[in-house]
Amino acid sequence: MRNTFMLATVLVVIASVAGCKTVQPASQTSTSQPSNRASSAVVAKGAHTFTDNDIQVPAFFNTQGLDNCTFNPANENENCPLRKPIVRMYFSGTDVGGEGLGVDALRKYDDKQLLLMLENQFAGINRFRIITRDDDVIAQEQQTFLEQQGATALATRAVQQRVLQPDFIVKIDTLRTVKNEGSISGWMDYTLELTAATLNPFTRELMSHPNLGKIRVKSEDVRDRNELKYVMANNRHVTGFRYFDSAHVNSVINDMGSRGIDILLTRMLSEMPATAQVLGIRDGQVSLDRGQDAGVLPGETMIIFQYEAGFVEPIGVAHVNPSRNSATGQITRWKQSSTARDVRKKSQNAIYRPAPGTKIFAVSVGTPEKFLDTRT
Repeated sequence: MRNTFMLATVLVVIASVAGCKTVQPASQTSTSQPSNRASSAVVAKGAHTFTDNDIQVPAFFNTQGLDNCTFNPANENENCPLRKPIVRMYFSGTDVGGEGLGVDALRKYDDKQLLLMLENQFAGINRFRIITRDDDVIAQEQQTFLEQQGATALATRAVQQRVLQPDFIVKIDTLRTVKNEGSISGWMDYTLELTAATLNPFTRELMSHPNLGKIRVKSEDVRDRNELKYVMANNRHVTGFRYFDSAHVNSVINDMGSRGIDILLTRMLSEMPATAQVLGIRDGQVSLDRGQDAGVLPGETMIIFQYEAGFVEPIGVAHVNPSRNSATGQITRWKQSSTARDVRKKSQNAIYRPAPGTKIFAVSVGTPEKFLDTRT
């Protein structure tokens, strides 16, 4: 009798443990951790690698704000999460650290090169509206327009196309340091730190979102260390890397800045995802109402979810490619839920469209896997 009781107790415990299965957090991105304490880019996992638990609406997406949307890309409500924010960027405080060889050339670097690089990279993804600070080019073009078209035409164009007003500004402080190892033969080790802050230019508020943080890039991340090797004799440079030549130093810092901006870009893309409305689903293929015009990138991994009365129901994960004003994708894994099974059944050999009062959306989970590789 006692043995029977003990056996029954063990079975109850086993059943309890089995019933309390731990739910792991969704894993939607991947990163490779560098060994030198430098920052690394965080990119989206491929849609084909998602598990059922990964199919969740990603962080930083405001589903409640969808009620404010007009779904007109050209004239979207400012409170709609589908609206592209208007951003102005600044490189602010600049500091140079280190002592000895190479510091003087490092001080000569002009951060304006990084600013223009930053603007170009962010404008190129078409997920934000960037107000350029390239005043020289703007002034030159306006002068050329004035000379060719006249003052009346220039005034008319200025009224028709007013200067954009930023929703927020991104301010980046930089710290550049150099350390040289060895006296006769050694290496120049450069470090670039970018610290980003987001500010509301009208309320003067230091904003918590998007939180881009600090990025650290080391010269060995972008150049083979042997390229930065030098040889000295009698305290004079003999051969190797010309650490005293600003052109050579600028080339290294530009490469480091480009990598830092790529990392910054991946953080911004994670915190401000691309979104589109699903027009229909057929046999796992999804049709989206927005494409490159709304910042949907090639190879995008997107979560498909149903939105009704404030409730969110994930349906699946899709691999998406955009055209100019729309996009198509293929659902690679359906969510194991009654809602997903119902949508999948109704979309077999027919076009499934949401019922009135219900909408289906696609939201990106981060920078596409191969995106940075194709931009270098």
